[in-house]
Amino acid sequence: MKTWRMARYCLAVAWFLLLAKMAAATPADSTLTLMCKEMSIELNDAHAAYLVQSEQLDARMATVDRLINEAGRSPQLEEKHLRALFEKIQLMEERRLAGENYQANLTKTRFRKGLELTKLLYEKILALDHHFTSLQTYQNVMLLSNPNTFPEFSKTKALLEDRMKKRTMLKMPGLLESNPFMSAAFSLVASIVGDGEPAAREKELENIACILDFTVRMNNDLSIIYYETEYLKEGNRSLKEDCKSLFTDYVKPLGYFTGLETCRKQDDWETVYGKLDEYVLKMDGVMAKPDELSRREAYKYQADLEFSVDRLIDFINKYAAFISQGEKYYQKFQVIVSSYANEEVCSSRLPKQFGDLKRDIGFSIEKFNESYNIAEIKGSKMKDLLYGYSN
Repeated sequence: MKTWRMARYCLAVAWFLLLAKMAAATPADSTLTLMCKEMSIELNDAHAAYLVQSEQLDARMATVDRLINEAGRSPQLEEKHLRALFEKIQLMEERRLAGENYQANLTKTRFRKGLELTKLLYEKILALDHHFTSLQTYQNVMLLSNPNTFPEFSKTKALLEDRMKKRTMLKMPGLLESNPFMSAAFSLVASIVGDGEPAAREKELENIACILDFTVRMNNDLSIIYYETEYLKEGNRSLKEDCKSLFTDYVKPLGYFTGLETCRKQDDWETVYGKLDEYVLKMDGVMAKPDELSRREAYKYQADLEFSVDRLIDFINKYAAFISQGEKYYQKFQVIVSSYANEEVCSSRLPKQFGDLKRDIGFSIEKFNESYNIAEIKGSKMKDLLYGYSN
């Protein structure tokens, strides 16, 4: 029993340590910092009250034990010895109840803070959703990867096509006009074999050289940015659904069956916490009864309130892994947009969307590193902390 109590206490402390480390990982997140401070106070108060009660029980038990030991040396049992024996039985029951009440208080604290953590994670996931939506990555990539979107290129290409038709009566098929590589190839061929003076054709080719060079060199790389950004957006949508499922399972024991999204939209958190308070009152009432049936019922109440640690670890790990993955992806995007070999030569001719894309990527790295990253602890180390194991 003592080993079980110690393990449960270590688990509660490990839970607090996890939240404290998460807060340290994001000092700018005042909500998480406040949550950790509140939990620290609640755990310390509960532990201090339990220690005081335990010390009082230990002192009374020591007095009773002395009387019982005295009875062993006495030639006959006296009334005080019998009273001491009955009192010891009563004290053992009080000690058991004190331990159970203490564990129940820890469970309530962990559950309430876990609910707040779920709420906080959902807000961060929604912020990520808004982040992906607000970025102009899709528009910028589409513009940058196709030379036909640049007015200067379209104007020069039309002129080259006109000269090409005069010389060969050859016109580029409409189906291929949207293909960046075919447009680039056709423009090059038109500038070489088309009608007009060589000097004029050379100047026209020079006008679009940077655009052709950029789109041909960067097309595949820009496609990577586009598709991997879409992959991250889909990953965040999946994470949001997992968080909703997590909340549904979390509050089900309370008799609250409204989904997370609706709860948030209707600001129904008072109802959730009201349901929790009602549940706790019922549990406390059952725990106060001395019979065995009530003890079993109280254990069921507490077991239902205990959130699945494995499920929580899985979700936090999944969230942390996604944030880490997102940051790495955007760091890769930063390398990609910085790798254009002729950027210095063509800087004056590159479209503003290229600079916008660079800024978006830098901004995303900052957001993933600071605003969304709530935990440095991952994998087995996090599990060790939650289960109370430490090196």
